[in-house]
Amino acid sequence: MTNDPEMLTGMVLNSVHGIYDVHTDDGILRCTLRGKLKKAFTLPQTARPAATHSTSRYERLTAQAKAKSAEKVAQNAPVRLSVGDRVKLRRLDATTGLIEEILPRQSELSRRDASSNDKKAMQQTLLANLDQVVLVFSTAQPDPHFSMLDRYLAICESATVHPVICLNKADLMHEGYVDKAAELYTHLDYPVIWSSTITQAGINDLRSILRNHTTLFTGPSGVGKSSLVNAIEPGMAIKTGLISNATGKGKHTTTGSQLYPLSGGGWLADSAGIRALATWNLAPEDLASCFIEFRPYLGECEYADCSHLDEEGCAILQAVEAGVIDERRYRSYTRILLDEER
Repeated sequence: MTNDPEMLTGMVLNSVHGIYDVHTDDGILRCTLRGKLKKAFTLPQTARPAATHSTSRYERLTAQAKAKSAEKVAQNAPVRLSVGDRVKLRRLDATTGLIEEILPRQSELSRRDASSNDKKAMQQTLLANLDQVVLVFSTAQPDPHFSMLDRYLAICESATVHPVICLNKADLMHEGYVDKAAELYTHLDYPVIWSSTITQAGINDLRSILRNHTTLFTGPSGVGKSSLVNAIEPGMAIKTGLISNATGKGKHTTTGSQLYPLSGGGWLADSAGIRALATWNLAPEDLASCFIEFRPYLGECEYADCSHLDEEGCAILQAVEAGVIDERRYRSYTRILLDEER
């Protein structure tokens, strides 16, 4: 198969109604799936990672979290082909092809519909095989909801995907709690970029961060994300996508992503605005390790199965009471945990 001159390897750029635009070395081909791939498929199970030998409990827990995430990606095939997936395809003619094989994902960022109780059925992969995520929130109009940002960060930590926080509309007057939150995230070693399409603040910084990476731009609706993307890469935000032009069904307006090449190198997926965000495939017992400031205290509680809610002898609660862990971030943890345990 690999010696077949008609076989190519490519990356899915977008999809609508079972039609996929795939980037290959020979150009973009419009593809459909071979019949057998339209059914759910399962990748071979991989061996469980060997035990780590880090010198501290913090390092050991961090290494185990990364190993568990890598194992989870390797063991679970996507329920459907997603933007960013790498595939093998057979060229049919100069412009079309047939996808024969979906290659294993190296990473993915997924969510589920917050209104659904059926988590597996409602999985949505925002982007596959990405390097980083830029989480865009506005400083005002609308006011930022940092509890939602904390959910995003927990999902990124679970997937071991590098997050960058972008506070857009920095030219607008905003409440003091925004500055306080930015200081907190910076203290937690999350990159924070203040941006504005009016003053051009942060635009060059964002271009530099995006260069030679595969990045998802995401965030709530109304934060100026499309204008920001258009400032970084002029013309990108008004592109309608190859599939929608061909099918006559209008612009691609689903909550999925579309992947575009950057002139400076790399790829950018600009997803639609997200109004609700719920974690996907994140076990309640793993959530605490997704809050990076909790990690030094994991394993220090009086009870091994401590959920860090109201148990006696909880090391994390003691850190919150001592002001070492921010109380607002702790409240975000409890909200997500209670959602996961429903």
